[in-house]
Amino acid sequence: MDILKKYFTLLISVFIVLVASTISTWWITKQVVAAKTNEIFLEQVITLESWITNRFDLYKTVSQGLQSFWAHADTVTIKEWDLYTKSLNIEENFPSITSLAYAKRINDDYIVDFVYPPERSAALGFNIASEERRLAAINKAIDEATVTVTDRVTLAADQSPGFLMFGSLYSEGKAPEGLTERRASVQGVSGIVFKSENVFKNIFEPIDPFPSLDFELYKGKVLEDDHVLYDHDASHYIQRNEGMHTLKTRKTIIIDNEIFTLLVVSKPSFGLSKAEKNLPNLVLVGGFVISTLIFALFYNKIKHQNLFN
Repeated sequence: MDILKKYFTLLISVFIVLVASTISTWWITKQVVAAKTNEIFLEQVITLESWITNRFDLYKTVSQGLQSFWAHADTVTIKEWDLYTKSLNIEENFPSITSLAYAKRINDDYIVDFVYPPERSAALGFNIASEERRLAAINKAIDEATVTVTDRVTLAADQSPGFLMFGSLYSEGKAPEGLTERRASVQGVSGIVFKSENVFKNIFEPIDPFPSLDFELYKGKVLEDDHVLYDHDASHYIQRNEGMHTLKTRKTIIIDNEIFTLLVVSKPSFGLSKAEKNLPNLVLVGGFVISTLIFALFYNKIKHQNLFN
């Protein structure tokens, strides 16, 4: 009886060790899978952030080109404007840009005097200084002699949500040194108009390189609807599904003193393959099955050898 008790105790101890090893292996495998998934997520976020930054740098170059065009011309005719804007081949080279415009300063107002393409002519005569967010970006462009970006606005031509990029034009062709002189000599502003839904059109269409991510780009640091410049998946609102995301990160992007916030989350489809995701569970189930079989095998062997006598 003492031999039986001794062997049975030993068998139970072995079984506990096997189960503990199974649980330990399951935990380690689960952590490895989670770490690998997180690594892939962060790599895609870095890529996404880089693409967005590069795209804004490209738009800034277009804006500077507009400023140069106006700065080197005493007067501009409709024909000259058409020739210049058509030479940019906006539809092919910059499909994310909705329109280009120039607003002339008249006292404290900035009236849209030129626009491209002609289909956006509804904006002609619009005073862009009449709206607070546009005016704030215009004043910043003038005071800092830099390209600025508005917060989310309603576009004049079709009442859709979007934002604008402004560059200032001074009477001497370049920005004066003093703030007072800059404000006094500004003649107008060039503008690039973006529809929110199209701002990264040729990056994410027709094939989305990030099908398992959702992300939203905000102007500033306030994460509210009124500040969203771009929503990658309008049917999925990140803020309202706070607890449903496996992975989530918030990145601050600063481009020429303009602050943007990028909010990125993973969708259920994100990550490793189905087999790789299920690996920890397979380890757990397999370990329990093997441990039970080993226990049963040795228990039966002890029993058949009459070690109980």
